[in-house]
Amino acid sequence: MKLAHISDIHLDTAHRPSCIAEIDDLIRRIFDKGFDHLVMTGDIVDVANFDDLYRLRDVLAKNNVLSWEKITIIPGNHDIFGKYEFSGDGLRETLVRAVQATGMSYLKKLHNFCDIFRETITSDAQISTYFPFIKILDGATSGVAIVSFNSVLEWSARRNPAGSRGYIHATERYAVEQPEILAALHDKFVVALCHHAFRIYEPSNALDQAFLWSMELMEREAYLKTLKKIGAKIALHGHYHKAEDYRIDGVHFINSGSVRRAGIKFNAVTIHADGSYDNDFVKV
Repeated sequence: MKLAHISDIHLDTAHRPSCIAEIDDLIRRIFDKGFDHLVMTGDIVDVANFDDLYRLRDVLAKNNVLSWEKITIIPGNHDIFGKYEFSGDGLRETLVRAVQATGMSYLKKLHNFCDIFRETITSDAQISTYFPFIKILDGATSGVAIVSFNSVLEWSARRNPAGSRGYIHATERYAVEQPEILAALHDKFVVALCHHAFRIYEPSNALDQAFLWSMELMEREAYLKTLKKIGAKIALHGHYHKAEDYRIDGVHFINSGSVRRAGIKFNAVTIHADGSYDNDFVKV
């Protein structure tokens, strides 16, 4: 199975009208190269513009890949809260958008995002909770399981003032740790998804520490414990715009970087029939 992974597309047709044509071209090239499945790990849009999400939906439909078998899409913080600006009027507008996306509004925006790409998540029209969700796809010996988590933390003046910190709720972790789920995942090649980076870089000064605090995935060790329990070999993410991979306690984390910054570079994972795999950052 050939899996393509992109992230942090930051579609913004108001300021970059060409971005839809660019992502259209990238998606077409990926599937023309023989990839079986495309994963997008959040920050699909830059300013929480649902019109641009619908434009991406149209691109997927035009390329005949708007389906559960071909695409997996999860949200990032920009998809819920929009763009973060910390100078002039931008700071006030950022805070207004963040406060407006709390409580029931946060849940509504999260559900609206998922509703737009419903065909890639579930066929259940009555579903009330999207995350976590699991796909079992053909590949390896017994199948490839994609386990998707939502890591977008609701805005809070104390815990998430910039709206860019992440958290995978305990109920999501608990849900995939149930015995029947673990049994279903037991012989699968498990790939986990969330938007936020498990690791960014080691801070060297107070400014770095403040930046990392505003971007971090909270309670990372709890997430890692869940990944190990479900047997995840690979954990894909985005958020921090640097293409890199790193291993922590037996789990291989891969950040695809930002499509917007890296052009047509993406993370390519090939999962072999015997359960081995390799990955590379490639350009098409």
